[in-house]
Amino acid sequence: MPACRVSRKFLDFFDAHRSSGQPVALVAVTRTQGSSYSKAGNLVLIDLPGRFAGLVSGGCLENDLAERAADAIERSERAFVAYDLRDDDDVFGLGVGCDGVIDLLIEPLHAGNGYEPLASCVERLAASAGAELALAARGDGDDEAARIRLMRPANILVLGAGPDAPPLLQMIDALGWRGAAVDHRRHYVEALRCPDSITAQCLPAADVARQLDLAQFDAAIVMSHNLATDRACLEALARSDLGFVGLLGPPHRRERLLDELGEETAGLLDGRLRAPVGKRIGGRGPGAIALEIAAELQAYVCSLESA
Repeated sequence: MPACRVSRKFLDFFDAHRSSGQPVALVAVTRTQGSSYSKAGNLVLIDLPGRFAGLVSGGCLENDLAERAADAIERSERAFVAYDLRDDDDVFGLGVGCDGVIDLLIEPLHAGNGYEPLASCVERLAASAGAELALAARGDGDDEAARIRLMRPANILVLGAGPDAPPLLQMIDALGWRGAAVDHRRHYVEALRCPDSITAQCLPAADVARQLDLAQFDAAIVMSHNLATDRACLEALARSDLGFVGLLGPPHRRERLLDELGEETAGLLDGRLRAPVGKRIGGRGPGAIALEIAAELQAYVCSLESA
C-alpha cells in the first residue's frame, strides 16, 4: 500500500474549503511507470480558482490538471487521467524529459458528498498517527492503488529557543510539518518569532516530560546550549519512545552529558540518539546548522513513511 505523509498546509487548505463550503478536487497519484516527479500515493488538492496544495509535477502539468479538476468539480464526477511523458515534446511540447507515465484519480469533494472520502481520514488523523484512504478503482480489475496510507504531518520538538532556533523553526514550517519550541528562559521565548505552525512556551527542563505529551512528537532536538538543561531534557527523552533524539554540540560535550546521565543513557544508546545532530554538508552559522539538522530530520521522516 503506498503511503503519503500529508503536510500541514494540505490539511489547512482542506479545512478552509470545507469550513466555508467550497468544493475542492482531491488528486491522487495511483500509479507511475518510469521516471516521474510524483510517486504512487501522492495527494494534491485543487480548488475551482486553480489554487494548489501540493504538486503532481514541477509545474509542467499543473495548468492542464487545474482545468481537469475544475471540470470534475463542476460535473461532480470523478475522472481518471494518464499523463504519458515518454514523448512529451510531441504530446505537450514541454520538453520535461521525465520519461514516465503518471496515472491520476481526480475526486471532487463538496458539501453534497460530505467531502468524502477525505473528511473521515482527516478526522482520524487528528487522533492518530495514520489513517487509510480508500479510493475509487478504475473498474478495469486493477485496484492495487485504490488504498493509500495517510500519515499526519511530522511534529518536531525543539528544546531550546536561542538565536539559532528561528532558522530551524522556519525550515520545519517550510517542510509542512508542525513543531513546538520550549525553553526555560522566558526572555528567549518572548523574543521568538514563530511561524503559525509552531507553538512556543516557557518550561523548566525538569517539567518537559510532565507538561508535554512526548508521544505526539516524531523527533526532538536538544539545543539549549545549557549543560544542566540539556542533561535534564535528555533524561526525559531517554524515557520516551521518540525514535529520533538530536543533540547539538561537539562530541566531547555529548560524552560529558552521557557520563553525567549514567544509567539513564541506556534509553538513548539504541540508535535513537543523533549527536552531533545534522548531516554534515558544510557551512557555518545558524542557517547552515539548521539546514544540516533539517536534512537529517527529512531523511528520518521519509524512513517512517517506508517503514
